[in-house]
Amino acid sequence: MEEYTRLNKELQHLQTQIAEKQWVEARLIEMEAKMANQKSQLAHLQEQLAKERADITALEGLSLVGLFYSILGNKDQQLEKERREALMAQLKYDEAQQSLALNEAEVEGLKVRMQRIHEAEEMLEAKLEIKLSLLLLEPTPAAQALKQRHTQWQALKKQKLEISEAFEAGKLYREILELLTRQLKSTQNWGTWDVLGGGMLSSYVKQQRLGDVRKTLSSLRHYELKFRRELADIKQSLDLDVELTGVEGFLDVFFDNLITDWIVQQRINRSLAGAQKAFSQVGQVLDTLVVRRQQIDNQIVIEEGELRKKIVEAT
Repeated sequence: MEEYTRLNKELQHLQTQIAEKQWVEARLIEMEAKMANQKSQLAHLQEQLAKERADITALEGLSLVGLFYSILGNKDQQLEKERREALMAQLKYDEAQQSLALNEAEVEGLKVRMQRIHEAEEMLEAKLEIKLSLLLLEPTPAAQALKQRHTQWQALKKQKLEISEAFEAGKLYREILELLTRQLKSTQNWGTWDVLGGGMLSSYVKQQRLGDVRKTLSSLRHYELKFRRELADIKQSLDLDVELTGVEGFLDVFFDNLITDWIVQQRINRSLAGAQKAFSQVGQVLDTLVVRRQQIDNQIVIEEGELRKKIVEAT
């Protein structure tokens, strides 16, 4: 009981520190936007000040402008006017610079406060873990209910992790499908090339391109299996009814006539259509995973809030 009393006081103190987080975050955003505007204004004032100083220099020197006002007989009057304008520009510049410096100091102070809030949040988490471990040891109905909620929360976090792993595996798989699509597109219209006299160079390039396709297909199988395994972990399947390996049987053949090229082209076209279809299907699965992960995130927030509340209120 004494341990709970001490922990509760510490938790209350930490929560008080963290309570200002929302205000500090909002103030930081506001101040940083204000400072960006001030820096823009300061640059404009600096240009204006430089211009006013240049006008004075022009009047004081032997420039055409100075000579013009000397002839008119009002050079001193004009010079005084320019000096007043330069002084006003200097005062505005100094004021803006000082204001910016004060705001920068405030922002630095807010960042220090935010750092302390983050430290308080980390400490709060540690204290909550300590109190939770003590509560779970108690043989009471309240402790059992808390344990059940804690288990549900952990299960949700595990689900989120598994969905995220499946999503990342799917992204990699789709990237390989995209690469395969580009490679297959680059092998289209070979028959036309041969008719125009591609010759041995044509055959060599084809072998190189198909070699690249073979490597990509090998990688594709690896990432597809990984994606399927990750989906199985979250009780979801991937239905692919596409052909992606139709070019492999032709890798060791030199394509030196239009008829053979036409046959290979048909295989390539089927594989390309299959890769594009698979890309679309995988994209749909990834969209589904995004929705599922967001739903789990919402549940985690609710469960975590209830769990924290029960831990803090326990005496």
